[in-house]
Amino acid sequence: MLRFGRDTCGNIELSSRKEWLETNGLGGYASGTVAGMHTRSYHAWLTASTQVPLRRMLMLSQLEEWVTYEGQKYALATNQYRGALNPQGYLNLEEFRLDPFPTWVYRLADQRLEKRIFMSHGHNLTWILYRLLTPSEMPVTMSVRPLVNFRSLHLRKRERRFFNTHHDLAEHAIRMIPEGNYPTLNLYHNAEAFEHSALWYQNMYYREEEERGLDCQEDLFSPGLLSFELKDNETSFVAATIETLSSPNPETAAEVERVRRKDLLKGATPEDDFGQLLRLAADQFLVKRDEGLSVIAGYPWMSDCGRDALIALPGLTLATRRFTEARTLLTTLAGYTQEGLLPNHFSEDNARPLYNTVDAALWFFHAAQQYVRATGDKIFVYKQLWLTLREIAEFYIKGTHCRIRMDDDGLINLPEEAAQWTWMDAQVGDWVVTPRSGKPVEVNALWYNAVCFLRDLAAEFGEHEDHRRFTDLAEKIRESFNLLFWNEKKSCLYDCVEDNFRDPTLRPNQLLALSLPNPLVTGERAQRVLGVVRRELYTTFGLRTLDQSNEHYVGTYQGDILRREGASHQGTVWPWLIGPYADALLAVQGPTEQVKNELRQLVLPFEAHLQEYGLGTISEMFDGNPPHKARGCVARAWSVSEILRVHTLLAEL
Repeated sequence: MLRFGRDTCGNIELSSRKEWLETNGLGGYASGTVAGMHTRSYHAWLTASTQVPLRRMLMLSQLEEWVTYEGQKYALATNQYRGALNPQGYLNLEEFRLDPFPTWVYRLADQRLEKRIFMSHGHNLTWILYRLLTPSEMPVTMSVRPLVNFRSLHLRKRERRFFNTHHDLAEHAIRMIPEGNYPTLNLYHNAEAFEHSALWYQNMYYREEEERGLDCQEDLFSPGLLSFELKDNETSFVAATIETLSSPNPETAAEVERVRRKDLLKGATPEDDFGQLLRLAADQFLVKRDEGLSVIAGYPWMSDCGRDALIALPGLTLATRRFTEARTLLTTLAGYTQEGLLPNHFSEDNARPLYNTVDAALWFFHAAQQYVRATGDKIFVYKQLWLTLREIAEFYIKGTHCRIRMDDDGLINLPEEAAQWTWMDAQVGDWVVTPRSGKPVEVNALWYNAVCFLRDLAAEFGEHEDHRRFTDLAEKIRESFNLLFWNEKKSCLYDCVEDNFRDPTLRPNQLLALSLPNPLVTGERAQRVLGVVRRELYTTFGLRTLDQSNEHYVGTYQGDILRREGASHQGTVWPWLIGPYADALLAVQGPTEQVKNELRQLVLPFEAHLQEYGLGTISEMFDGNPPHKARGCVARAWSVSEILRVHTLLAEL
């Protein structure tokens, strides 16, 4: 449980910077801040996935609530307009906690009122529950105005006439039917009355969007006013959904979801609060796709992505011993291979996936390899994945689309048009921020590891010709790599090699040549690489993407899209790199007490971080400059995954 008292809740600067997140396993979510004030255009209490797991629509923005007690009105909600807060419900907020749902406790004179918000797993359904915590002989009433969006995830809405609203008295449901290709929003409730009094709330202001150089205002529609009489030991509720409910029971729904989350913690150490929170966070990224599974790369604005899913798979499913989900995720992604490549990401409108990534297919080998190491289940990999793995390798050898192919030296070469296809993929218009055509270091480390995995599988299952072929190829790759990539002057590896040019830019990508199960660099050279990376790139929350002495280093990730993308891989810290760094430490130095202590220091700062930005989860990135402010998505799959994996690994040493 995470808990904040009056000192945080009553401070609008602190409470509006802490964000909560609920998800439903379909790509949908609910999110907001401790203060109750929406600071992002992505904040909403029901964002529904209308074509699972994407085509997400912001349906219910929030509820604006007022409680009347002994003639005095008390606000629960907090809304921000440019230069003004109205109402200011955060002033009545006594406590906020994740327990396991986002829960607010308001002090209203001598009364205390609890509000809980949660989503039902597998449904586009958000519950908002209210309960008096103090018996009262005086009547306590509550007025609630639903504020609705009806828009796609990345857009903003302005006032226009397009709602057909009616109240189904028998079912206690407000039905809002918009024009166009939008689903109906059903607001189920147990209020005593509903008054039709439609109006628009104009110019709601989203501070975080202005800081990101984006459109920061929109209008919200309210269909009318719900009136509740709050009673001791009774739950008042609103349930927002695009589904049809019969006899909605909020407390039963809450118990079902509470039990489901408790089951996710089976096998976790009871006193390990940090590990338990990370397990719950890991579950938020696993979503249904077709008949299988995928991974939402980050909330609130990212879709599911192939590279992210495969990097995150070991932490999300293997460290949590969710082996069935691991198998399903692998087979789902295998079904999306195309000319040797896997999708970079799936578009929000569910159009054709984008295949602009060189390394996602190579991470597929690593994910399958880690599955075998965790389960010993080679039979599954051979029966279900062998042909896909082998096909990918053949395309990389002969050439995928966009002319990605293996050179005569055994190394993978990217043409200029694929210069943006590594994980350092920031681009604005025609500007590729970190062009990496030629032979990127981590791509070839992944390629070598993939070939070695194929070699070992072939030996295990009597594929003798493939075994000989991949054995010879692995040796060629090792020789070529160590000849071309070693930078004696800097005691590390070149970031990219292209024709006669060797890029000496110091980046963390070279760690993969040390950290993968089949490393390309070992011994004294590996010690030197690790020393340089530790000295020049390591920070409290991960590794900088560029050393500070480089003229292109950018220490803060902020501003409009041009400035942010220009910083994302030019010094910004990415916490997912803690994983390869930890693996490199263990591979190079072994599980000594000194290494164990260093691993503890790697994950320790994230215990406090779980209470600072996205509550109970880990952000996408941090500034390269101290104090390393959290940036980007409040919850990123590979950040949570790799910190959880290292935390779990440490417990096993």
